[in-house]
Amino acid sequence: MAKYALNDIVSLDRLKLVLDSLAKATGMNLCVLDAMGGTLIYPCNDIIFCKTAREDARLKPRCLRLAAHSCFEAGRLHKCIYYKCHFGLTGFAVPIFYKGEYVGAFCGGGAKTDMEERKMDNVEAVMPLEEYPQLQDVFSRLPYMEASAFVETVNLVNQLASFIGNFKVTVNMVSEGEKKAAGLNKLQPALKYIAAHYTEKLNVSELAKKCFVTPEYFSRLFSRVVGNTPSVYILSLRVKKAKELLANREMKVSAVAQAVGYDDPAYFIRKFKQATGVTPMQYQTSVIGADVR
Repeated sequence: MAKYALNDIVSLDRLKLVLDSLAKATGMNLCVLDAMGGTLIYPCNDIIFCKTAREDARLKPRCLRLAAHSCFEAGRLHKCIYYKCHFGLTGFAVPIFYKGEYVGAFCGGGAKTDMEERKMDNVEAVMPLEEYPQLQDVFSRLPYMEASAFVETVNLVNQLASFIGNFKVTVNMVSEGEKKAAGLNKLQPALKYIAAHYTEKLNVSELAKKCFVTPEYFSRLFSRVVGNTPSVYILSLRVKKAKELLANREMKVSAVAQAVGYDDPAYFIRKFKQATGVTPMQYQTSVIGADVR
C-alpha cells in the first residue's frame, strides 16, 4: 500500500487554481491523476474536442485508458511521457514523486503540434474522423501550437512537479484543518449515500465510484478524515439506529435486526455486542429498562 497520497502533500484546491491559470494561458487541457490512475483534478480548460470525444461511449474508455497508461509509464520510467492520441493530438504525462514514491501525475495536451513522432514515447493508431462526424468540425477549429512552445509548457509543469515533491517547500503549504476539510468535501457523495442506504449491503468500490476515486484511495482518505474505516462507520450508524428502535418496548430484537440491515439476528447480536459491549437484550434491560422478550 502506498505511504503517501498527493492531497496529503499539497492542497488540491490551490493546485487547481495554478492549473486553471496555466491552462488558460496555454490553451492546453490539464488534469491530475493519482497513483492508481484515478482523477484528482478534472480537466482545466477542457478543450471542446476532447470533451466531445469523451461524450461518445466508444471513445471515452479509450481516452481514459490512454491518459492513465501514459501516467503509469511516466511513473515507471521516472520521466515525462509524450504521446499522440487516437486523433493525432499531442499529449503528455509528468510524474509527481514524493520521498521517492510515485504519488500521481499531471496529464494534458490535446494540441495540434508539429512534434516529430520519433520524439514521442507512444503514438496511437490514428482513427478516421469520418467515422465521427460530430468531431470533424470541432477538430478543424483546433488551434495549432508550435512543438517548441508545447515542450516549454511541459517543462513548466515539470518544475511544478519538482516543487510539489520538495518536502521542505510543501510541508507547510496546507494545514491539517484544510486537508481534513478538503477530504470531507471529497467524501460528501459517499457520506450522503451511506446515510440514506446504511441498511443495505454497501462495498468500498461502489462508494469510491461516487467520489470518482480508486477504492484504495477512498479507504485511506475515509479513515484519515472520518477516523474509522467505512465498515466501522456503517456499523456505528446501524448500532445508533438499533438503540433508538430498542427503546420501543414492543419491538423484538429480530425486528430491530431486520430494520437496520441484518437478515441474521444472531449476526446482528454479535455485531451489536462488538460495538457496545452488551447484547441488544442486555441493552434493553439494563439501559432502557424494558422487559426481555
